[in-house]
Amino acid sequence: MRALRAVSARNRPGRAPRPGRILLAPTAAVPVPRPPAAAPPAPATPAGLPAAPPVPLAADGLPDAAALGAKARAYAARAPATLRAYRAAWAAYTRWCGWLGVDPLGGDPYVIGMYLAHCADRLKLASIRLQLAALAEAHRRAGRPFDRRHPDIARVLDGIAGTLGSAPRQVAPVHGDALRAMLAALPAGAVGVRDRALLLVGFGAALRRSELVGLDLEDVQISAEGVRVRLRRSKTDPTGAGAVVAIRRGRSAETCAAAALEAWLRLRGGAPGPLFQAVVKGGRVRPQRLSAMAVVRAVKGAAARAGLDPATVSGHSLRAGLATAAAQAGAPLLAIMAQTRHRSVQVARGYVRDAELWRDNVTDQLL
Repeated sequence: MRALRAVSARNRPGRAPRPGRILLAPTAAVPVPRPPAAAPPAPATPAGLPAAPPVPLAADGLPDAAALGAKARAYAARAPATLRAYRAAWAAYTRWCGWLGVDPLGGDPYVIGMYLAHCADRLKLASIRLQLAALAEAHRRAGRPFDRRHPDIARVLDGIAGTLGSAPRQVAPVHGDALRAMLAALPAGAVGVRDRALLLVGFGAALRRSELVGLDLEDVQISAEGVRVRLRRSKTDPTGAGAVVAIRRGRSAETCAAAALEAWLRLRGGAPGPLFQAVVKGGRVRPQRLSAMAVVRAVKGAAARAGLDPATVSGHSLRAGLATAAAQAGAPLLAIMAQTRHRSVQVARGYVRDAELWRDNVTDQLL
């Protein structure tokens, strides 16, 4: 850090920076190029088969490599939330580079290492790794070299991990008595009806925030058995292979996802569009999709009204709660993974570790 401050003092005009703090100065943004929108489906041939997509041609009649590359980038685009995070990270990095007077696309490992050390003053390890991924993506798109495994980068990242710790922050899972208390504390009116369905569908299907607010009316089917939820794409399914998750009807109406969803649909109506929509003053439902942060507010608000600490829960608490409750009930890990759609056993075990901590514990036979 002393080296970083020395470089900062040399490059900043005017007074020297305050000790222990690095200020950012605005500079010309170097945005990550946005991928173009995907082309519409090709028209069908008279035989009913899809027509072959046209190959873009250059002026000399040969395939246009630039246009083909743009189409490939459109299909390889990352999730919108990831792109937003990358753009924010890149904007912060370009401001920092402008203050130091260095090229943000230079790919200098020493400069990258200094920036990661700067980030360690205010970010957690996972966010620092996201910053590094954003820089790597920006350099890749610009066709500039970037070695994220270079010793000048790897050593700094290892040092930050040793200082900050690499254990991810885990939110409290919401299930059992906590979930019932949150449901009982929901307000009367349209917001309470919507949030009951939101909490129970999110819990029963073990949905991420983005998956929950990304549902459309056509993605759910209610039957005598319960609710079928179709996920068109997700964090671990960026290609859109899709998945179907089932939620059984609850033993009581208070905790039944199907009953809660039926009540919400009576208010929402049957118009196509987002499943969970905004509710404005007067209890009127507007055909506006909720944001992922709306899920966070709903969970934290319900927790606060139930007398729980809202700082310990988040939108992810519903997904974690399903996995934890299932493990406590003795469900096999593979069955839990089928519901949560985890592909990694190691990641899935992180959700059920607390429940398994006391099961078949060897000290039962020793103490």
